[in-house]
Amino acid sequence: MKFEKELTVGAPPDQVWAFLWDVERVTKCLPGCRDAKTVVPHQRYECVVSERVGPFKVQFPMDIQVLEAEEHRRLKAQASGRDSSMGSTLKVILDLALEGTESGSKIRITSDTTIMGKLGTLGTRHHPAQGGRHHEPVCQRRPAGTGGQRSGVTAGFELAGSAGRFPEWTRWRR
Repeated sequence: MKFEKELTVGAPPDQVWAFLWDVERVTKCLPGCRDAKTVVPHQRYECVVSERVGPFKVQFPMDIQVLEAEEHRRLKAQASGRDSSMGSTLKVILDLALEGTESGSKIRITSDTTIMGKLGTLGTRHHPAQGGRHHEPVCQRRPAGTGGQRSGVTAGFELAGSAGRFPEWTRWRR
């Protein structure tokens, strides 16, 4: 399944770029994402993504590899994991393009998601990624130490709308 989403945020590309590499802050924007850690900075990361898919609860330990990075312009990564309870695998290729605008930045997100195994056979009606909703906003939490105020970048990623929650790490909110 391939999805595309374009977002506009009120922060310049250098701030957005710095935010994307801040694993702790990005993780707070991804419901169901936990235990995120940097294995090799700017190259490899790990996390666990838990989500309810229809009547099932799945948990994917994810290995995330950065495939390409053009500073302040483009980030391409691949995430893959296996949920042992459902015997399903998840693979996501994420391509994020960033460009400056007069009022901040425009982010174009393209993801190609493959779900195999039992979960993949259920059809798209149970896939949270259905209809491209996995790019809808999620980051509703306020950063710690800000008195409940959002930074320009965090505010830029928290968009209004309902969230399809799969795969978690590809959701960017205003």
